[in-house]
Amino acid sequence: MADEPENPEAAADRLEAALERIANLALVQPAPANPPAMDSDLSIPEIADRLDSLIGRLRAALGKPG
Repeated sequence: MADEPENPEAAADRLEAALERIANLALVQPAPANPPAMDSDLSIPEIADRLDSLIGRLRAALGKPG
């Protein structure tokens, strides 16, 4: 697989599936009591919105309906 060029649509689908798994895991596991300091001031909903936007832009670039 490393020798073959990757299909962009397959890559987008795998990225979206991975992000969905991360989002589902975040819903199930409670946040740590003392979370480590983050480099960003973004809240979880803001990060989710940005990821949704990124997925939409990626799908649009690939010509897939959002």
